[in-house]
Amino acid sequence: MPNCKQCSTGFEILKEDRALLSKLNMPDPTMCFTCRLKWRLAFYNRRKLYRRKCDLTGENIVSVISPDKPFKVYNVSDWFSDKWDPMEYGRDFDFNRPFFEQINELIQAVPHIALSLMGDNINSDFTNDNYKLKNCYLVFDGERAEDTYYGETFFDLRNCMEFLFLYQSELCYECTGCNNCFNLKYSSFCTSSSDSWFLRDCIGCKNCFGCANLHQKEYHIFNKPHTKEEYEKFMADFQSGHYGAIQEMKKKVREFHLTQPVKATRGVQNVDSHGDNLSNSQNSYYCFDSNDLKDCRYCTNCLLASFDSMDVHVWGDKMERCYNCSAVGAGATNVFMSSYCGVGVSDIYYSYWCTRNCTNCFGSAGLKHKKYCVLNKQYSKEEYEKLVPRIIEHMKKTGEWGEFFPPNISPFGYNETLAQDHFPLKKAEAFEQGYKWSDFEPELQAVKTIPAERLPDDIKDVPDDILNWAIVGEVTEKPYKIVAQELKFYREQNLPIPHRHPDQRHWDRIKIKNPYMIWNRNCAKCQKDIETSYSPDRPEVVYCEQCYLKEVY
Repeated sequence: MPNCKQCSTGFEILKEDRALLSKLNMPDPTMCFTCRLKWRLAFYNRRKLYRRKCDLTGENIVSVISPDKPFKVYNVSDWFSDKWDPMEYGRDFDFNRPFFEQINELIQAVPHIALSLMGDNINSDFTNDNYKLKNCYLVFDGERAEDTYYGETFFDLRNCMEFLFLYQSELCYECTGCNNCFNLKYSSFCTSSSDSWFLRDCIGCKNCFGCANLHQKEYHIFNKPHTKEEYEKFMADFQSGHYGAIQEMKKKVREFHLTQPVKATRGVQNVDSHGDNLSNSQNSYYCFDSNDLKDCRYCTNCLLASFDSMDVHVWGDKMERCYNCSAVGAGATNVFMSSYCGVGVSDIYYSYWCTRNCTNCFGSAGLKHKKYCVLNKQYSKEEYEKLVPRIIEHMKKTGEWGEFFPPNISPFGYNETLAQDHFPLKKAEAFEQGYKWSDFEPELQAVKTIPAERLPDDIKDVPDDILNWAIVGEVTEKPYKIVAQELKFYREQNLPIPHRHPDQRHWDRIKIKNPYMIWNRNCAKCQKDIETSYSPDRPEVVYCEQCYLKEVY
């Protein structure tokens, strides 16, 4: 069993891993799954947005690149325009130097795109990784939403706020892993449910409160049936607009939910697949938060069909034969050790932001509609096919071949990336593990500053002037502001002002979802060995699938 070169932990390379690696013509990994994933995530800033200038036009823009960084940054439309030529940054490959030094210099030189957007959004400047948004704010990784704020990974939403993995829903607040829901509050892993509060793992429920594992129920409170009149009186007495009342109810719901079983892993319509939060997948192993996978391994957050791929975080969408990448998809085929390469690309190696039908590119950055390029320099087909094998042999000698971009050449600090979301580190820990760190904090314009604990308890007592306050959040002690659309939502839905910074609220939801890990433990009902995303030291009552289905159906 090899030891991970990053954390020294022993890890297993299965025969099925080697079969797919052989098919992809890739060497054995030198790091464990977690460290491989952390390296990929450390190259991916999705949620940290900054105001800065476009270095091409001088206009004010929003970007994932903070203004203190040395890179040139272009607005999305300008980056895709013919106003500049990424080939001007091309250079010869130097066989006397490691490859990663050379790609780092290229990534620093080529202008960066401000945001990852597909198409134009309407009144939704502070968003990223999105498509077809209208009146949205701080939402990421999704498509088709209107009047929606503070969330990640979604499609087809209206008037939703504070969410993670939410689909085809309306008027939902603080929901995680929910689909086809309406007017659902503080709930997780629910489907086709409405007008309910504090649900977990419920399907087809309406007018329910604090319930878990219910199907097609109405007027239930903590899993007990009530008359319509009893339920309505309970809801009339519940002070949903009071922060203190919500916090007390969260504790009560948490205690009750811990008495109700959870299934070892969540997933639907999977065949011979292993992981958590999977759907419609076949023959896939150790994959998470993905759907429509076939013959994939160690993939995370890959949606809309992926095939024969391994160690990919994010995207998918008819992705095939991709390995050790972050953010690749939309017809991407044969893409290796690359980041942000998609939309009809193929045969891409070690490249960054190469898109729109690029093919046969190696070690390139910022290319569109190009082929046979190395370090942004154009070659003939014959020259390219002679040069690339020489570079690969060189990288094998330097120990670089097959490894993802090392974190010390990431454009981002660890704390700006998805790595911090899923594997949080302190600054000293990040440096010790070879990552960067960003100390840049944009100035928050506010008339006055107030600690969160001094906010009015009842939403009805919150003045309009709160829009001019900087609120110092619990836990992180980072200041944040309330925007007008957000305040309107709280008042209309009778919900209290949150006491935590948006980042902390996001991290709280990630904890609901469970980590990208699988543990061995015993079914709490039949005691048989199970594999689960709930670690053995957690307090949940975890059932195997058979016992869970008997219990809830």
